Amino acid sequence: MAEGQGLLLRKDLERVIDRLHQERTHVAPYQEDYRRLLDNHGKMIRAAMVVLFARAGARTEGHLDDTVITGAAAIEMLHLATLVHDDVLDNAPIRRNKPTVHTIRGNKAAIYLGDLILSRYMEIMASIAPDTGFIREQAGTVCEIVGGELYQESERHHTHITIDDYDRAISGKTAALFRLACLTGIRLDDQPTDPALERTARDFGGNLGMAFQIIDDINDFDLDRDTGKPKLEDIRDGIYTLPVLLGFQEDENFRTLVQQDDPNLVVDYLRAHPQLMESSRQTAKDCLRRASDSLEDSPMNKDVRDLLQRITVKLTAQV
Repeated sequence: MAEGQGLLLRKDLERVIDRLHQERTHVAPYQEDYRRLLDNHGKMIRAAMVVLFARAGARTEGHLDDTVITGAAAIEMLHLATLVHDDVLDNAPIRRNKPTVHTIRGNKAAIYLGDLILSRYMEIMASIAPDTGFIREQAGTVCEIVGGELYQESERHHTHITIDDYDRAISGKTAALFRLACLTGIRLDDQPTDPALERTARDFGGNLGMAFQIIDDINDFDLDRDTGKPKLEDIRDGIYTLPVLLGFQEDENFRTLVQQDDPNLVVDYLRAHPQLMESSRQTAKDCLRRASDSLEDSPMNKDVRDLLQRITVKLTAQV
């Protein structure tokens, strides 16, 4: 039953947390900073995708191999490394309600700490790789993530960007890592990869990641919801996300308003035009629906499928 898989998932994630706690760095002056970064890991949804898709094979039951747990911890480290770099670039003072490392140690040290975590992710994945194709997939996805960030960077303060431009950026910077997490699970489950299950992993992970980013972008404008990080970061930095881009489509005058670089004016406009936020929410729900649909007729363990379906239903209700 899905409840049983939920219990297994909780136990698996406890093992992932333990694995993260085992991580150390030999760079003595920054050992505590390194430790704090890895301890501030959030809900670990990406690590959860690794272990769930490792259990998706019909013969995968009971205790997961340590290799899968290590792979899930490494995926979480990759995510954390990107957050450290993002916080420096965005000059964010807090992350998950805790001071960001660059506010304590400075930008240079923070960048190097992010690089250190990224290096450990690569080292760990190389040590558990079942074949060279696994390494190519991991490295290629890191390139895709960085490419998505670069697309976003190239479009700062450009009010002519389109929703297609936005989709291209977030499919790289966010969705690619969700897809990689799902694929990592099926690569490390010690079974021959079923092409149909691989398609499910790609489709589910990609759509779930798109939904996550759109929801995050919506929440950036929700001043009443505590997300553990500063609000209005993107609009203040000239990054125009889905609610704003939908506004550009509807009202040419909105472009002029946005160019005044006053986030409060944008918030007032979005409140006066609630259909823009509602359309954004619907787009996130559509992504979650496509993620859910990708599970149908997939050759995966039924209980894992049911749990993944429940996750998408829960997320949809929260949008």
